[in-house]
Amino acid sequence: MLTGYIGTYNTASTKGIYQFSYEENSGKISDIQSFLSIDDAKCVDRYENILIITTSKNNKSGIALVDISTKTILDEILLENSSPCFVKHHDDFIYTANYHDGVVMVYQIVNNKLKLIKQISIQNKAGCHQVVLYKNYLIVPCLLLDQVRIFDINNDYDLVKTLTFPAKTGPRHGVFNHDYSHFYLVSELSSEFFDFSVDNLEFTLNTKLNLLPKDKLDNTSSAAIRITKDNRFIYISTRGADLLTVISLENEPKIIQQINSGGMHPRDFILSEDEQYLLVVNKDTDDMSSFQLDKTNGKIVKLINTDKVPHAIGIIL
Repeated sequence: MLTGYIGTYNTASTKGIYQFSYEENSGKISDIQSFLSIDDAKCVDRYENILIITTSKNNKSGIALVDISTKTILDEILLENSSPCFVKHHDDFIYTANYHDGVVMVYQIVNNKLKLIKQISIQNKAGCHQVVLYKNYLIVPCLLLDQVRIFDINNDYDLVKTLTFPAKTGPRHGVFNHDYSHFYLVSELSSEFFDFSVDNLEFTLNTKLNLLPKDKLDNTSSAAIRITKDNRFIYISTRGADLLTVISLENEPKIIQQINSGGMHPRDFILSEDEQYLLVVNKDTDDMSSFQLDKTNGKIVKLINTDKVPHAIGIIL
């Protein structure tokens, strides 16, 4: 039995970070309960025995480190006006993106304390939604600018390249394949999938797929994207349409399945370590669902079970 953690929106019915149990053999989720009551804990990541969470206090926002065993806050840095919408660590470095403030923050964990390394100021309301590491660069999709901006870590995080998309595309999240020869990106506003070949800082668009017909885009927005370890399949969530889309990457990218997410407004999802299950949180129906996957063809086979969790946003296992 494994333990996972869920970040939630601030509402009267939510209590910050939740935890749940996950049965590896069956894919069943259970025992969802409050882990730590704290404001604006939308995003969550794990570093050793520490949870890295977004949070707000006294009208300032940022991130905090939480000791899992004692449920105590080890440290926090609150330098932003609104809470980040993305947090991820790589080794002992932490990267956050802030949709409203338009900043990317880089921290380092030193002796269980946070050290601010760099604040990259892009533009107020730039819609910064993710940070992806690529060689010595940070890749930052800026949804409201219709751009992906690339910053050089070794040169004081200077901006070195900008990928520009058509107006109202809204690039949101991306993933690389294992050898970093392809960058796959999903857009929020146009609900499109992009496949770029990558050679150093040259990004060449190979394929673009519409996840929804153009006349079905109203009140829909694609969100998260994941890739399997063997680089054969991509999974994407789309809110409004409440879809999970499966894309095969064999030969050339093509949509092979679209299925209901088990609820409404699938914000985030993850693949289990063995990639036999997909766990998705549906914000508007206050629930979380587990699906079985067929590893041979990548398709979602069946719903295992669903459990309740209020206004869930982020999930880790």
